[in-house]
Amino acid sequence: MTIYSRRLLFLLPLVIISLIYYWPGNSLFRSGPASISNSPETITPISSPNSPSRTLVVARLKKEDVSWIQQNLPDIQTAIYVVDDPSAEYSVPRNKGHEAMAYLTYIIDHYESLPDVTIYIHSDRVTWHNNDLLDSDLVKMITRLNSDRVIREGYFPLRCHLQPGCSDNLHLNRTDPNSHKPEETVIRNVWRELHPVDPIPTTLSAPCCGQFAVSRQSILAFPLSQYLAWREWILETDLDDVVSGRIWEYTWHYIFSTKADFCPDPHHCYCDGYGVCFESKAASNAWFALDTARKEAEDEYREWKETPRKEDSDVEEQNSIYEQNIHNMKEELNRLKEEAIARGDHPTNRRIALDS
Repeated sequence: MTIYSRRLLFLLPLVIISLIYYWPGNSLFRSGPASISNSPETITPISSPNSPSRTLVVARLKKEDVSWIQQNLPDIQTAIYVVDDPSAEYSVPRNKGHEAMAYLTYIIDHYESLPDVTIYIHSDRVTWHNNDLLDSDLVKMITRLNSDRVIREGYFPLRCHLQPGCSDNLHLNRTDPNSHKPEETVIRNVWRELHPVDPIPTTLSAPCCGQFAVSRQSILAFPLSQYLAWREWILETDLDDVVSGRIWEYTWHYIFSTKADFCPDPHHCYCDGYGVCFESKAASNAWFALDTARKEAEDEYREWKETPRKEDSDVEEQNSIYEQNIHNMKEELNRLKEEAIARGDHPTNRRIALDS
């Protein structure tokens, strides 16, 4: 492939997006001032006395730094469980079952004094399984989290992206081992231990990765004795820390939503859950398509740079093409993201976007 044909290939995503955006009468991405309200009505901040009460439950190891919580979220109540330190203010009976041990222990210890909304998270502020449109930053996710949605729905996975975990994720009728999903062939065997009267579902699916928010009402739907029994199961099962934890990662949504497959639409999750609202689901899908093209271009550029080659007078020009194409996509993605955030700051705009 010549350098000129490569140039066309790399610029194709932007050409397509530009055609969609500038096509007469098309409003897939376009958002002028008329579509974003500038009135003072905004999302209620955490510190507002009218906000539902919230507690942040964190599962961490002693070596992990969570100072970012106090520095950036000083007004939210916290319960930070140090799972490998029995002397910590918030400790667990045993470091087993990954974050599930800390989450269940919090419910057991605070069953009579739960907040309106409990938010369960890991210790890392920024990580791959947080939300791309909020810079994978838990501070931004927690700050913008719409507690009203959590209370309305009862359960809300913090991750809006469907992969990994959705859909058609764990097949409970499968008997052959899956090295990528060690819990898949085990969970069917222990289902009756966790849910004695519930039929075994065919599949279990939910966005990964063990971070979610739950309303007080959803937690209180089960008696305290049930949470004690679930925690005892983790303590007593012969399954190791990893497998028992993975089972619970794909059990929370079933408990609190009663749905075996819980895969919310990303557009609605972002807009109603965080106030990040594209004009429509189609516009949301297009943003993610462009972001995928950006990632693919970055991967291809990395491969290009790592490939040994003879002296080539076109190398610098080719590097420039890659870098400019990636830069342009990043600029467009950021512009559209900022517009989506500004649009979602106003409840009226959120309602319009959710209906589109």
